[in-house]
Amino acid sequence: LEDIWVIILETHQATITVPALSAIVDSGIGVMTCGVNHMPNGLLLPIGAHSRHSEIVDNQLAMPKPLKKRLWQAIVASKIRNQAAVLSIRNINPDSLPRYANEVRSGDTTARESVAASSYFKKIVSKGTRRESELTAALDYGYAVLRAGVARTAVSGGWLVSRGIHHSNKLNAFNLVDDLIEPFRPTVDLLILQEKISSDLTPKSKALLASVFEMTVSVGDCSVQTAIEKELASLRRAVIANDATLIELPVIKKYAKVRNE
Repeated sequence: LEDIWVIILETHQATITVPALSAIVDSGIGVMTCGVNHMPNGLLLPIGAHSRHSEIVDNQLAMPKPLKKRLWQAIVASKIRNQAAVLSIRNINPDSLPRYANEVRSGDTTARESVAASSYFKKIVSKGTRRESELTAALDYGYAVLRAGVARTAVSGGWLVSRGIHHSNKLNAFNLVDDLIEPFRPTVDLLILQEKISSDLTPKSKALLASVFEMTVSVGDCSVQTAIEKELASLRRAVIANDATLIELPVIKKYAKVRNE
């Protein structure tokens, strides 16, 4: 079990016993289920997996608003820079994206994230939009897998995932996860583009999307999985020190895998 990070249950023919599920969550593993349409629809996570859960939550809830706004600024800038990196790796001119990243203000009050996203997806989606194109199903599946990994790390780290830095939807149980996933989304985009994964999701293409955690993306050539763990660990340091510059966010440099297929 120590070698497993996230389990994806797509088939409806499988049966798992309660003792097995209990052992899985005791090991800090996230379990993602899929609906009849084969798209992710549920996530099982461990409860109270961190010995200092109460302390971490107290620090999280005490975060001052200026710190939250500076953290969101760093997250958005990182996301836009990674989007520009994806385009460069694909030999597509990123145009204004690097400038948008530098223009992000505290709290992203000028909405550089949405402006950059509009420009970015027009370049990687040849026909249609982000929500309606041949890439939509692959993007949705890949983002769901990535979200499960971030959620698994956040919960095992003792965070209250319903309380976000920027996201604050009362109907969303994973506001913090949806904050922290943003700089990692371009890794899914790059994987889809490099591997030419389309909306016709096959078992092979889904396995490729699930391998996103093994991609080498950041400074020091660490995997997405390690980069997520570093992001959560550094977030705690940033919160305790009231210093947003301490958060470590991923930097896409190239397309590579930690291991061969």
